[in-house]
Amino acid sequence: MVTAATKPLTVVSYVLILLSVGLAISGQICLRAGMKPVQEETGMTTKELISKPVTFVQKVIFRPLVFLGLVLFVVSAMFWLVVLADIPLGIAYPFVSLTYIIVLLYDWKIDKSYAINVWNWVGVAAIVGGVLLLSIGRMHAK
Repeated sequence: MVTAATKPLTVVSYVLILLSVGLAISGQICLRAGMKPVQEETGMTTKELISKPVTFVQKVIFRPLVFLGLVLFVVSAMFWLVVLADIPLGIAYPFVSLTYIIVLLYDWKIDKSYAINVWNWVGVAAIVGGVLLLSIGRMHAK
């Protein structure tokens, strides 16, 4: 008997998962780019921005990259809901760990705001290894 846990993932399933994850990553990058100038312009720390929500909203609400980032998150969530309608969370969710790897590489190579050290690479290896182990475990569960 084929159950949701044992039915094979289709190419469409993988595409939807990767599309959702890719949109979430893009949303994070847009949010970061949109928020970077806020502290520079206001001179306020994160704690000060949080303690003054009206100022925070005024400084953020009309930033195009912040708006785009939020839209990308909503679209990502819509695709994710489609994924979850067909694929068990335990199978789909490990793919979300790709966001950690891609955002780390983005910060390192493109934004140049983060220097990667050996522990970061160990973490990336652990994430990749964990996802592979979950996939192998799924294959043997059949």
